[in-house]
Amino acid sequence: MAGNKRKRSNASEGSDSQGNERISSLSANEATQDFPRGGASSLTPLEYKEAVLEAKKDFMESASGTAELSKKTRPKKKGSKKSSKSELDNEENLKVHIQSLRYKNITPGSLILGQIAQINTLDLAVSLPNCLTGYVPITNISDKLSDRLDSIDNHAEDNAATEEEDGLNQIPDLMDLYKVGQWVRVSVTALGSENTTKTGKRHIELSLKPQDANGSAPEAADFVAGSMIQAVVSSIEDHGIVFDIGINNYTGFLSKKHINDFPFVEGQSLLCSVISKEDRIFHLSLTATSTKALEVMPSVQAILPGDYINVLVTDIKESGVIAKYMGVVDVTSDIYHSSPVKGEDLEDKFQLAKSVPARVLFVIPGDPPKIAVSFLPHVLTFNFATPNTPHPDQLDIGFIVNAAKVTYVSSSLGVFCDVGVPEISGFAHISRLSDKKVAGISPNSGPYKVDSTHEARIINYSYVDNLYILSFQQSVLNQQFLRIEDIEVGQFVDGTIAKLIPQGIVVTISEGINGLVPSTHMADIALQFPERRFKVGSSVKCRVLSTNVLRKRVLLTLKKSLLNTDLPLIYDYEQATPGTQTVGTLARIFEDGAIVEFYNSVRAFLPVSEMSEAYIRDAREHFKVGQTLSVTIVSCDPENRKMRVGCREQSWDAKRLERFENIKAGSVLSGIVLQKTEDSVIVDLGDKVTGVITLGQLCDGDLNKCSKVMNKLRASTKLAEVLVLRKDTSKKLISLSLKKSLVEAAKENRMPINITDLKEGIKYFGFVRNATTFGVFVEFCDGLVALVPKAYISEEYVPVPSAVYKPQQSVTCVCLSVELSQEKAFMSFKPLAQKQEKAVEFMESKYDIDNPVDETIKKTYDYVAGKITWAVVTSAKASQLNVDLAANVHGRVDVSEVFDNFGEIVDPNKPLKRFHKGDKIRVRVLGIHDSRNHKFLPISHRVSPKQFLELSVRPSILNMEPFSMKEPQFKKGDEVTGFVNNVSKECVWVSLTPSVNGRIPILDLTTDVKELNSLQKHFFLGKAIKCYVVNAEDSITLSAIGPLQGFENLTPGSRLVGKVTNVNEAGAILQLPGHMSGRVSRIDMFDDYDILPETKFTRNNLVGVCVLSVDVPNRKVALSARNSRTQSQPVEIKDKEINSVDDLKIGDICRGFVCNVANQGLFVTIGHNLIARVKIGELFDTFIKDWKPHFHVNQLVKGSIVGIDNDSKRIEMSLKQSKIKDSSEITKTFADIAVGSNLDGTVVKVGDYGVLIRIDGTDNIVGLCHKSEIADAVVLNISKLYSSGDKVRAHVLDVDSEKRRIALGLKSSYFDSDSDISMSDNEEDVEMRSEDQSDTSESEVGSKDDVQSEEVENLESAGDEDEEEEPSALQANGFDWTDGSTVFDKLADDTEDSEDEEDEEPKRKKSKSDRFDDEEKDLDEIPSTAADFERQLLSSPNSSLLWISYMAYHLNLNELQEAREVGKRALSTINYREEDEKLNVWMALLNLEVAYGTEDSLKEVFKEACAYCDALIVYEKLCGILIKGGKVDLADEYMQLMLKNFKQVPSVWIQYATFLLNNDKAEKAHGLLERSLQSLPKSEHVGIIEKFAILEFKNGDPERGRTIFEGLLSSYPKRLDLWNVLIDMEMKQDDPSIVRRLFQRLLALNLSTKKAKFAFKKWLAYEKNIGDDEGAEQVKRRAIEYVSESHSEN
Repeated sequence: MAGNKRKRSNASEGSDSQGNERISSLSANEATQDFPRGGASSLTPLEYKEAVLEAKKDFMESASGTAELSKKTRPKKKGSKKSSKSELDNEENLKVHIQSLRYKNITPGSLILGQIAQINTLDLAVSLPNCLTGYVPITNISDKLSDRLDSIDNHAEDNAATEEEDGLNQIPDLMDLYKVGQWVRVSVTALGSENTTKTGKRHIELSLKPQDANGSAPEAADFVAGSMIQAVVSSIEDHGIVFDIGINNYTGFLSKKHINDFPFVEGQSLLCSVISKEDRIFHLSLTATSTKALEVMPSVQAILPGDYINVLVTDIKESGVIAKYMGVVDVTSDIYHSSPVKGEDLEDKFQLAKSVPARVLFVIPGDPPKIAVSFLPHVLTFNFATPNTPHPDQLDIGFIVNAAKVTYVSSSLGVFCDVGVPEISGFAHISRLSDKKVAGISPNSGPYKVDSTHEARIINYSYVDNLYILSFQQSVLNQQFLRIEDIEVGQFVDGTIAKLIPQGIVVTISEGINGLVPSTHMADIALQFPERRFKVGSSVKCRVLSTNVLRKRVLLTLKKSLLNTDLPLIYDYEQATPGTQTVGTLARIFEDGAIVEFYNSVRAFLPVSEMSEAYIRDAREHFKVGQTLSVTIVSCDPENRKMRVGCREQSWDAKRLERFENIKAGSVLSGIVLQKTEDSVIVDLGDKVTGVITLGQLCDGDLNKCSKVMNKLRASTKLAEVLVLRKDTSKKLISLSLKKSLVEAAKENRMPINITDLKEGIKYFGFVRNATTFGVFVEFCDGLVALVPKAYISEEYVPVPSAVYKPQQSVTCVCLSVELSQEKAFMSFKPLAQKQEKAVEFMESKYDIDNPVDETIKKTYDYVAGKITWAVVTSAKASQLNVDLAANVHGRVDVSEVFDNFGEIVDPNKPLKRFHKGDKIRVRVLGIHDSRNHKFLPISHRVSPKQFLELSVRPSILNMEPFSMKEPQFKKGDEVTGFVNNVSKECVWVSLTPSVNGRIPILDLTTDVKELNSLQKHFFLGKAIKCYVVNAEDSITLSAIGPLQGFENLTPGSRLVGKVTNVNEAGAILQLPGHMSGRVSRIDMFDDYDILPETKFTRNNLVGVCVLSVDVPNRKVALSARNSRTQSQPVEIKDKEINSVDDLKIGDICRGFVCNVANQGLFVTIGHNLIARVKIGELFDTFIKDWKPHFHVNQLVKGSIVGIDNDSKRIEMSLKQSKIKDSSEITKTFADIAVGSNLDGTVVKVGDYGVLIRIDGTDNIVGLCHKSEIADAVVLNISKLYSSGDKVRAHVLDVDSEKRRIALGLKSSYFDSDSDISMSDNEEDVEMRSEDQSDTSESEVGSKDDVQSEEVENLESAGDEDEEEEPSALQANGFDWTDGSTVFDKLADDTEDSEDEEDEEPKRKKSKSDRFDDEEKDLDEIPSTAADFERQLLSSPNSSLLWISYMAYHLNLNELQEAREVGKRALSTINYREEDEKLNVWMALLNLEVAYGTEDSLKEVFKEACAYCDALIVYEKLCGILIKGGKVDLADEYMQLMLKNFKQVPSVWIQYATFLLNNDKAEKAHGLLERSLQSLPKSEHVGIIEKFAILEFKNGDPERGRTIFEGLLSSYPKRLDLWNVLIDMEMKQDDPSIVRRLFQRLLALNLSTKKAKFAFKKWLAYEKNIGDDEGAEQVKRRAIEYVSESHSEN
């Protein structure tokens, strides 16, 4: 093709025609894929316009002769056939046709810009240009979504249970992925018909996949900044969204700042804008990144729909506009997209040769491709991800426009109309103008001319064209429904039967809309032959049951009961109100009720109790699915979509309700039989109130006699006397009885209704409620039930009471006893004695009293509420006095009933100290104390000796006349006395009265932190506390530190206790008493800023604070936790408190925390609302260009005050060491520096000539190390070895006193003989080392060549290094950094071989190992200063041992943040190939966070470690660290996470089980085995079961281990390895009998000779080990017998 284009291009070079030049130019440009940058025309706009007009004129003249000829009439000449065809091709190529998108010219591969018009269950309807619609199947959205659908399909049956639990196994809801109106770029994949056999409706299948929608073969070079690209959400990360853009090795990324709360779902395909391209990543945005149009594209293939470009108008026609892009690519815009105002003169809007912005609409592939653009405003300015905002005056589909005015007529397309909506026109296609065929239309004449008006109906809306689709057809105007949305639920519709199917009848409602009449809704009765009643083609009248727009489904009913009902329809839960009567259909029936379905799928539950007035046992026996019922709504919960209905009459007028209210249980009434059911009788009691008599209540006889009575009863039979047994007010049910014994008893007022009516020794009539194994329950009126114990049923033994007594059987019984407190009564069926008095005497004997303290008391029931009597103290407890009122009557005096107020208490710690055993005290009876439930009960019946009395000795109670048991009422602000009865972590519970408790939150107890940290010690049982009521509404909340706590009551200087709720480097938030909170800033935490916040401020820790200030309107409290503020005794203050500018003077040295690192310098917080500024020039004594990395927010710095402005409250500060040093810190002068000495210093500048070093301990004395003195070898680039700020040790070579110059050397050879080097004076607090260690550390900085050679050696052998054990020298504060002995390591050690058995390693590895040992030896001699570490790291940057030692060094100095930073430096410095070294550093960081960090910081480090290392190893290491650190609960959490993420790894299950068994969580561990078998493949099952069994032997229950092994051996009896493991486990249990039985069972199997020999050998060794010689001999005999038997068989 490229060759042909060259030929055409070359052939046209000699042509003078301008048109040919255009074709040649276009062909040439198409042959190349990339356009040169700045591809603008060299002509001026005026010159270009003149050239275009001249070319157009020439073309019109040359084409005028041939334009009139048609193909049919044109004469054919054989000789000129070839030349004529060539001329026609040239003419056709010369013409540029305005492209409209039509079904005929769409081809597969066409790219189109569209908007989502409708979202269905399995596809998306996309609005395309020119009023077309295409469909994107759910499988064409993205490959990720298709894979998910395939996975669902493959596991639909196998994992049915999992699908219900896991939302990922459900078909995605496209409503969650897209919105109507959302813009997309689609690719046409297929053209066809939805139904080829019938309508043949044209169907366009589309794709949203990036590999399709971004072109046939998209390349990265085709997309530039501003290009539109279709991308699929690949994954959702913390910092943004990763996209698949359909280009190999390239991905898209949408930053979090560009998300704008858009709901992203994996597999979602979105149209995005390219912001930039970096390496292989496209940075994307969902909004337009620039309003500037694209001037140049890389190639023609790069022009895609959605791109915003500038085009040059070349021609304006009535049907649209023709333009060029980049001067060579022809683009067109038809009448739809040229102007929003149809009928507007396009020449007035567009000017030739003028550049205008446009958006590419579609690209149809071809040679050349057909490209269309749009000039419509809503297309130019669209938002890619969200739909356009609907116009407020938009009309609904189906709306009839009475006068649609024609504004423009296209003879080939149709008419455009004004429908009265601004900015939106209407369009009626020529086929929609009339039901009859329209021959042609003209804008100037005929019925459809411009300005004519017509009645039109809106049948659709084209989103892309912003047009209403209209129809003038009368049939459409008369059509009842256009869409399913137009059909209302409950509406009557006329339809035609289309067909009968097994599911029901298909009814055609309107054109294109069918409805289904389910088989249960064909009629009120079930039809066996529906085809006989309903014929295809016949008309029917239906009612709409429900509609589903998404599924395009309409359900109808033909039931007469639903068609003819006048009752209100229920089609919404919100509309359903209790009491409404309606009609419903039974959808499902259960034993205890049924589901009733109404309109619009609204459902309600019909309980069996509401189905009928009569008793129904099983609803399935009386009702059928599909049955129509008239029901009444009982209750409705719209929020939870729950409704309850009933068939019983629910409407109660006042008269009926009054009659129901007047009927009482136990009353005898008359009634009339209304109806009989199978096992009950319904009786009319008057005024429409009915009652039910069950079969067993018809007489006193058995069921046979009751059945005979039932047979005699008829409707309207009058019943003179019926007893009301029960009345259910809520259900409006009344239960009646005709039993004569009950009726007579009720008439004589001997029928008990509640438990207080029962009297001991009295005979009562009742009936059996139920018979159990321990007795018989007898029922009386109103549900009152008493128990007849088994011993009191008969004089003779009754083994099974239920065999003698049946439910509803009439009985006579005598009351034995009544327990009113528990509402229990006991009866007896045994006959009474001849004299009633004996029974009464027997009952009275229960209340005899024995030796009362108060001789006036004769019976126990003389102790009534309010009785004043005497008692003797038997014991004085912390919270109560135990007393005796008689030998058989006991009581107690609660501590709250001793004192009237707090002032009466002598010793609050022991309030009852003054009472002693034997004291006789005057008491008043209050009630009964329930010792089982610890409750106070009032006296409502006779007191028995078994009961414990509640007493009081309070003077106010003893003197109260008249006595009242009214409970005290507490209100907010009351002063009360409480006595401690319980202590928890959060509060202290106190007793206010014997029945009322109060709660004192821990912060409201005291202001002494020490007391709160040991609550049990200071707040013990019975202690008296003076309290104030804070809240008395639901429960009583008290405070012991003040009457009312609020922001208004706080005053500066108040001391409180706060609970830490949040802490960070900037400060802490504390919870204060009274539900208040305050903040402690970093400067107010300690008097010494060196102390880390973590030492005192940890979550939930209690801290003593002092109020600094209170902002009442904003509810803010500033607090201080300084000891100088919270303690009374004087304390040492290292960093004084600075409250105002007046506390400072120039020259003061103070410390503070960096609050901001700005471009202008630092801002340091030095006091309350006091911030000092440090200019850049005041940061260092020497100039450091890149100074920001040296500082961070919340860093502690020390500086000198250099400026104070009292008016503006501004403070200037300097951090220069020369201005901060005290005279005491200057230990060396110039005269003290001697030649040959070694000094510590800091590099201040690095140049080509050498290094300037400032000497430590001096007044800013600087020396020079010439480049020749830096290393023993030649150094080419000094900056690679040293940089500003490096700590170094230098050798003094020369001192020039006159010029005050010092020459220094850094060569390692200067330090080889240095055997007496000591640490510098400013590090005296660090532990000194041996001289050998100093020698080693001081000589580690070698030449550049040495460093480079060592790095090369490290790189060459990085892959061969074995992981070595970390030396103990890497411990800080007793803390193991590398955690080399976790539970997981121990598990792994069981399977590792010893080092003695390892094979000889290669020589290369040996030499490397030797080198590594040397390095380890050097590292054992840990450097003593940060400078030493930095120097060693230059030569060993990949040594994790050195980095971790450096971290430990900082940690020993309490520099936690610096230790973290060293760890981060190590991770970025160590070579990426050194994975083990990096892992060691990660473990050190995890150890650090576990010991000193928070859970949040630990989680953050752990997450990063998992991202860079093997996640499973990191999980295992962290869990081991947590277990070793004693944080068992946190270890459990991470283990569960590990199990969730690595459930396919068997060792993870074993590790978790080991952890649980070691921490006394055996029950939880036992469930792991079953879970593991569900997750692991079957090939792993035997191994995992075996390991779980071994765990049970080692750490759990050996018996359970035996059970598991026995299960394995039953399945695999010949697995010798399993037998061997089980025998080994039993050998460790020290039970020889079990071991011997196992060996016997093993040898009883049909084993091979080799396996039998192994078993006997092991058995014999075991017998010898346990020292049983006889057993050993027996084993030998067995072996001989076994061998002989084997030979005889062979």
